[in-house]
Amino acid sequence: MKAIVKASMVQFASEWLQPERNVERMKRFAEAEAKAGQELIVFPELCNTGYITPLEVEEPCGFPGKTYAEFAAAFMRAAETVPGPTTEALCEVAQKYGVHVVVGMAQKHPLIPFSLYNSAVLIGPDGIVGVHHKMHIPLNEKQYFYPGNAAVVFHTALGAIGMQVCYDGRFPEITRVLALKGAEIVCSLWCVPAIFTVPDAENSLKYRTYTRAQENGLYFISCNRSGTEGKTVMLGRSVVSAPDGASIAMSQTSDEEVIRAELTEERLLKYRSKLSIFRDRRPELYGEICRPVSEPYVAAPAVATRDAI
Repeated sequence: MKAIVKASMVQFASEWLQPERNVERMKRFAEAEAKAGQELIVFPELCNTGYITPLEVEEPCGFPGKTYAEFAAAFMRAAETVPGPTTEALCEVAQKYGVHVVVGMAQKHPLIPFSLYNSAVLIGPDGIVGVHHKMHIPLNEKQYFYPGNAAVVFHTALGAIGMQVCYDGRFPEITRVLALKGAEIVCSLWCVPAIFTVPDAENSLKYRTYTRAQENGLYFISCNRSGTEGKTVMLGRSVVSAPDGASIAMSQTSDEEVIRAELTEERLLKYRSKLSIFRDRRPELYGEICRPVSEPYVAAPAVATRDAI
């Protein structure tokens, strides 16, 4: 990776179903960070549309004046293609200032109408570098999004970058796959609400970021949403962890703000030269991870009885 990468996390508060207004605000944020000398500008999950509602099937629709079915239809119409208006606007910024941008989007399937991906898009000075489709689809998101099937590392002037979206970060296997493919920086885009019934929920993102970074010896950037949708308040508290797990920049609030961090190659080298985590792996012991939870039924062999002998 580059000797020093200046990264910004934009703890963005998108507006529900307002892609035009959202992209204009994202463009202003990206331009401001680029002018300030930042090189990697990261936005959270589903910035162009806002998040879905309800999160769980039995909950009521949180969007005022709409039923669940009406919201779902409006959400699908608000999603965009890649390339499309949001990526084109951010490509302009990336090209003008020579920066990289990662943005979370509701993406229309390129062929099948009103079928969507929950995507992270990496944009560079020369255009769209790559797209990650969220691989693990939780709760009511299953009613909206197709799951992705590829964990890809993209090689850029800043370093080797992998991407994840929200729930992907709960599966350590994906970050490890990205690390084994050479990732030095993983950008994880989140839309985590403030659910303070969970113990120490304020720090939940910090702990997960610490763990993914340290167990793979890489930079892990967790950029979370801010703002309110219906009765849901987003947690914010975006955080960057260094390869040793240390939090090198963190938001202390759920407010819309920008958090900046410096990622250094020296810190990556220092950790990996001390702890040989990839050489010390024992993949021959981990086969159970790859077994399906549900195995085909196999009848037990018949036991001979005295009468049958």
